[in-house]
Amino acid sequence: MGNARTRVRYTKVCIADVAYVVPDTVITTASLEQSLAELYRRLGIAPGTIQALTGIASRRFWDAGVQPSDAATLASETLLARTGFPRERIEALVSTSVCKDYLEPSTASLVHGNLGLGEHCLNFDMGNACLGFLTGIATVANLIELGQIEAGLVVAGEGSRTVTESTVERLQRPGVSFEAYRDNLATLTLGSGATAMLLVHERHTGGQHRLLGGIAGAATEFNRLCVGTATSMKTDPAKLLREGVALAGRTWERTKAELNIDTADVAEFALHQVGKANHDSVVQNLRIPPNRALRVYPELGNMGAAGVPLTLARGLEAGRVQPGQLTMLMGIGSGLNCQMMAVRW
Repeated sequence: MGNARTRVRYTKVCIADVAYVVPDTVITTASLEQSLAELYRRLGIAPGTIQALTGIASRRFWDAGVQPSDAATLASETLLARTGFPRERIEALVSTSVCKDYLEPSTASLVHGNLGLGEHCLNFDMGNACLGFLTGIATVANLIELGQIEAGLVVAGEGSRTVTESTVERLQRPGVSFEAYRDNLATLTLGSGATAMLLVHERHTGGQHRLLGGIAGAATEFNRLCVGTATSMKTDPAKLLREGVALAGRTWERTKAELNIDTADVAEFALHQVGKANHDSVVQNLRIPPNRALRVYPELGNMGAAGVPLTLARGLEAGRVQPGQLTMLMGIGSGLNCQMMAVRW
C-alpha cells in the first residue's frame, strides 16, 4: 500500500518495431450525446459537454463480433509482415489488454494459435488495467535480459463497443441522476484499437531502439477510484485525476534519478491517452514541454492498454522521434499504478 516502487535497468533489450491497427467505424461524441438527448434535457446538461470536458471528438468501434484476440492478431500480423521476423524464433507472447475474450482460455493462447506460433513459445495474459502493456514490456524484457528468450511479443486488443452501448442504454432509462451520469462519463470516452510490439535481444537490431529501463510505482490506497466490468466503468473523476497525477509526479522524479536523465533530454513523451484534463495535468505537473507529448485521444479516445504503444507508433510515423533520441513511455492505471520506461531510439 502506498508509494511502492520497482526499478528495472536493461543492457541487452531492444524494440524491433511497434505496430497498431484501429477500426474503420468512427463514432462521434456528438452522436453519443444525441442518443442521450432526453437525459440532457431533463438534467439541463448542454450538448457538447463530453467533448468540452475531455477533448475527445470521436472514437472507433470494431465490427460486432470482433474479439480482443482478433484485434491483437491483426496488429501482430501487421508487425510481423513489416519486420519479417521469423515466427519460429518468437519465444514468448504476452497479451495485456483490459478486454478479454473469455475468463478462460487466455486471450494470449488465442492470439498464439491465430499466429501459428511454436510449441516452445510461452504465452499468457497479464492484467494491470491501462498500464498492462508497459508491465508486459517489462516482463518480456526481463526474460530477454536474463537470457531465457531471444524475442517476445507484447500485444493488446481493446474494444469499447459493448461497454459504451451498455452504458448508453442504462443512461437512457427513466430517473437516471446527474451523479450516475457523472460516474459513468469516463465510459463514454473509451475507444478501440490494437497494438503489438516485438522485443528482441540487442544482437537482432545492432543495438538500435534500446530499452534502457524505468520505474514502477503504486498507490493502492486508491484502488477503487475506477472500477470496470465488461459492461460498465464507474469512476471518481476528480480524485482519480488528482491522485494519479500525484503518483506520476513522484514516479517521474524517481525515474529521472534512477536513469540519470532530465526532461530536456527527452525528445518525445508517449503518454497514456485518457483525455484533455489528464493530459494537461500530467504535462503541467511533470513540466513536460507540451509540444513533446503527442495527443491521440481527440480522434481515438481512451484505448486502455493499447494507448501508450499506439501513441509511440503514431509519433514514429510522424517523425517526432529520430534515431538515437530518447523517448519516454509513461502510463497511469487503475489501482493506482504507474510505470515509466525509457527507450533510446
